[in-house]
Amino acid sequence: MTIRLCQRASASCGACCGLYNSVDHSRGAVEAELWRRTRALARVPREEGAFRRAAAALAEDGPAPLFPSVRICPLLGFLDAAGERVGCLAHPLAAGGQDLRACGVYDVLTCEAFLCPSHAWLTEEEAQLCEAAALGWHLYGLVVTDVPFLRAVLGAVAARTGARVERRHLAREPFRAALARLLALKEELEPGSEGLFGAFKPGRDGEPVPRRIDYEALARETSPYDTILTCVGADPRSGNDLDRLEAEVRARLDACAEASAPGRGGARRPVTP
Repeated sequence: MTIRLCQRASASCGACCGLYNSVDHSRGAVEAELWRRTRALARVPREEGAFRRAAAALAEDGPAPLFPSVRICPLLGFLDAAGERVGCLAHPLAAGGQDLRACGVYDVLTCEAFLCPSHAWLTEEEAQLCEAAALGWHLYGLVVTDVPFLRAVLGAVAARTGARVERRHLAREPFRAALARLLALKEELEPGSEGLFGAFKPGRDGEPVPRRIDYEALARETSPYDTILTCVGADPRSGNDLDRLEAEVRARLDACAEASAPGRGGARRPVTP
């Protein structure tokens, strides 16, 4: 079954359009850029020449890319007045029936056919869990495009609580909030951290290869949370502090276990690893 991760009932992602590819990829900075494009394109006639000129002007004044080889499409913006859903402002559904996607950095066929690697790796259940827990487009896009991170988090929570995480568990607000805070580690990395794009280094078999933390060089034993930490770039060379991130992972897992305990929003007593 083919799943769609870009536009779901309560979540949206624009990572393939270069959403996070800027030196400052904090939520505030990314949000400001999306509003700049949205407001500028709202004043442009739905005509190819005008849209192409507007897109070029937006790109010229856009933020500096973190990775120059990764394209940033200036046609990505907010699809709603509340700024809760990101998407292509040149898509026929957003441009009054006109298909103006070729005015951006890709042609229409590329936009129409491309699916990020997560579509091949994630199950629908995993996509639903990410959608329910990672409220907001900024965190959702960061997590849904990093399959190893999402799976490692869900696995660690299951090990702590003694039960695999299911969609019904997220109906309990204390547990959903605790899981969301654990996933939000992705939003708290140091600027330029390699962990932001952890899922985009596939191996020869097509599966993602996580970066390895050099524990030997740090004179440390391998962390019990190694998979999560490698996915967020918890290595001094990435600008992140390994000890601080490890402590945060432990504390946020403890919070998930606490929220899952009887009488505190969950169904089972947590199991200490």
